[in-house]
Amino acid sequence: MTIRIEIVGALRAHLHGTPVTPSQPKLRALLALLAATPDAVVRHETIAEELWSEPPSTKRARIVQTYVSQLRKLLGAAGVCAHTPKVGYRLDLGAADYLDTAHLLRLRDTAEAHLRAGDPATAAEVLGAAVDLCRGEVLSDVSLGTVLRLAKARLDLVRVGVLERYLRVQLDLGRPDAVLAQVDRVVREDPRHEQLYASLLLGFAVAGQRARATDLFHDVRARLARESGLEPGLALRSAFERALSDDPTAGRAPVAAVRRLREHQRPEQVLPVGTVVGYGPQAEFARVELTRRPRATPAVLAVVGAPGAGTTTFCARLADETRAAYPDGRVLADLARLDTAEALAGFLRAVRPGAAVPDGLAERARLWHRHTGDARLLVVLDNVTSATDLAALSPASTGSAVLLGCAERLTTPVAAVSLPGLATEDLVALLAARVGRTRVDREPRAADALMSRCAGLPLVAAILSELVRLRPHWSLGRLATRLGTDLPMAAGGLDLARSVSRAAAGLDPVQWAALVGLAHRDDRPDILTAEWTTRTLSLPRAESFLWRLTTLRLAEPAPRTRQGGPPRYRVAPLYLRAVRALAARPRPTLGWHAPEPHPRRAVST
Repeated sequence: MTIRIEIVGALRAHLHGTPVTPSQPKLRALLALLAATPDAVVRHETIAEELWSEPPSTKRARIVQTYVSQLRKLLGAAGVCAHTPKVGYRLDLGAADYLDTAHLLRLRDTAEAHLRAGDPATAAEVLGAAVDLCRGEVLSDVSLGTVLRLAKARLDLVRVGVLERYLRVQLDLGRPDAVLAQVDRVVREDPRHEQLYASLLLGFAVAGQRARATDLFHDVRARLARESGLEPGLALRSAFERALSDDPTAGRAPVAAVRRLREHQRPEQVLPVGTVVGYGPQAEFARVELTRRPRATPAVLAVVGAPGAGTTTFCARLADETRAAYPDGRVLADLARLDTAEALAGFLRAVRPGAAVPDGLAERARLWHRHTGDARLLVVLDNVTSATDLAALSPASTGSAVLLGCAERLTTPVAAVSLPGLATEDLVALLAARVGRTRVDREPRAADALMSRCAGLPLVAAILSELVRLRPHWSLGRLATRLGTDLPMAAGGLDLARSVSRAAAGLDPVQWAALVGLAHRDDRPDILTAEWTTRTLSLPRAESFLWRLTTLRLAEPAPRTRQGGPPRYRVAPLYLRAVRALAARPRPTLGWHAPEPHPRRAVST
């Protein structure tokens, strides 16, 4: 191999077997940044943020050019740091070169393929090679800025996940000695990675060293209390009980095997967790509600937001921030795609890997409650309606919680937080987080003008941000001029019409037809009244229709013209544009076919 770069542990770089690791801190950070994102161009804004916590400038750009030149000399190849003009740099290694993170991911995927094929012995060998590749925490000797800290956290999760998988496979193969060989490696890890310690504890027990298993449990318990104020979760408690039993290898899999929230499980319109802005008071209230102890029943918190208000993103961020309070894991069901029985089947497969899932909603609910009786789980349910069967989907333990994403307030009495529309400055901050502070600071007025058209909706701001990001050579002013008042409905997988369709699924066919008619009226006033709606749309129960739009957050009450005057309502023009787009699509998008009755929503998950 010509070039060899390793970051899973201390930073190392070799050229033809000779160490060439840079010693200058900024140079080390730049090499680490490129190595941590090898398949993508690292933007100038990202480099400046990591190295100086400042926007890029002409002076900074010249310094980066100097650093890149030095890296090319160290690594003996002019093209190893490929430059994309006006965008950034990318690490471009050849086929004979080596990057340890890429090799680690290949080994992990190969091992999973062997496990799916029913060959755990070969998988154990491959996972062992992956474990040996990991020399410690990612970039353990590099001074990290904000960008590298996130990259390190992501790669460390991969590293710990490989070790967890290796230990579990070796236990399944009846090889406790292989598990105990990793003692020194495991005890250096955060005690909140309980599955690591649970596997090690069982390894001690299977090897007949129950005294060491007991000592390990109490050591981890003390570390958890000291470092995070937590008690051991169900994974460790269950492993300890099995370790003290006559047959430590018997028993069901610990609930800590619950799958974590994964990107492909989330609804398509989830924004990156780090881009939630402007919801400080709401976020603080929600965190307190989810983490307060003690309580007599599982905590249930509803997050209510209009279409495009960032409800799913808010829930994802909240689930991430409160993960330490739920050490037995987190599970997710998108209730716009699954019914209650299907969601429960997914939950049961998570807590009972490989076990059969019974038929029937009632039996699945009983089994779910039985397996979560003493767990500390966070269940996230997105696109919840008032008819959702929360009793079936909620875990049984008082240490667990349920987080609901809703378009309307529920009839069930639960704690709730409502997401308001965001101020323009908050949307500008979201734009800056996605496209770089430099582009925003260069045209502050254009950025304000662009974001002021978003009706306070972060999803619309994200769609516009995606258009800006994909056009690095365009100014914000040019984009604003090209768009005019006709803002796009979708970009980069984000779609406002899809979000509106989920809220509109709460309308019956007559109400939906009335909303479509309203969206196509060029003479509609800015403020609607029941009298105008009845006269213009020939809708006999116009007041009920407008109030239903309000409960679904598709409309909002407007101030009355005089005391005692008729109620007035405002519907955002962006929502009406989305309705026109939806009306042109096949009706199954909304889940029903006119003029049939509205479909079942009681099992919508």
